[in-house]
Amino acid sequence: MNTPSHVPAPGEEGQGEQWDRVAAGWEKWWRTIENAARCVSERMLELAEVEPGQRVLDIATGIGEPALLAASRVGPAGRVVATDVSSRMLDIARERAARAGISNVEFRQADAARMDFPDGSFDAVLCRWGVMSLPDPPGALATIRRMLVPGGAFATAVWAGAGSRPLADLAEAVARETFGLPAPRPQAPSLPGPAQDALEKAMIHAGFADVRAEPVELTLEWASTDECTQYVLDVSPDLAALFLDRPSGQRTEYRRRLAEGLRPYLSADGSVRIPNTTICAAGRR
Repeated sequence: MNTPSHVPAPGEEGQGEQWDRVAAGWEKWWRTIENAARCVSERMLELAEVEPGQRVLDIATGIGEPALLAASRVGPAGRVVATDVSSRMLDIARERAARAGISNVEFRQADAARMDFPDGSFDAVLCRWGVMSLPDPPGALATIRRMLVPGGAFATAVWAGAGSRPLADLAEAVARETFGLPAPRPQAPSLPGPAQDALEKAMIHAGFADVRAEPVELTLEWASTDECTQYVLDVSPDLAALFLDRPSGQRTEYRRRLAEGLRPYLSADGSVRIPNTTICAAGRR
């Protein structure tokens, strides 16, 4: 969440290994992340009308959200399956579930681009900030629809587009400046057009009915610029990879430049508050 999305990834390393590397960072900062993101998870569950007794799939769950919130909502008569490509992320999710006494959720390591659950397996499918990062979002949407029961609901969240994640944009720009990285090659968007309109059209094209989408605001907060800077380095797989072989002087310079860039978000007490905009959308099979 709110980490650079286009800084070059390392070599041929797979997505699972990249996210494994920062799993400990996500565990360290999960309260900061979920204090901001819980409103998004709650809205997704509302849009999907998740109810007690239902079967729910959470795709790209990370360290367990919104799977754990959904598990609480469906209750002991319901069941949640949560998938992610990172085994270490899933280990943390299992530990969180155990500490919370939640036993009606199953965590499986799986690539979101290769989902193979049978048709009609779930009453609801959730995916928070995962669909747009897949190689073939339209194909993924069609697969998700197939896995739903007739009348079942899919709810997702995607970033609203340019400027919707200021920290991600800043962290990426500072990385390119500090490490002398080339400008990113222009990439065709995974779905053409403004995020909300593009997502609605893609869901309708995939066969979803009653499609609706809306912006949701969320704000990330840290006690200081030092905390915010450390957060970025802890949770971004791309930056973690970049920092592996960098001399200490470059690392220090990156921290300095990032802290300088955070000044517009400083509060009087020295804390950092960064607003973000996401799009929550839902549709039915």
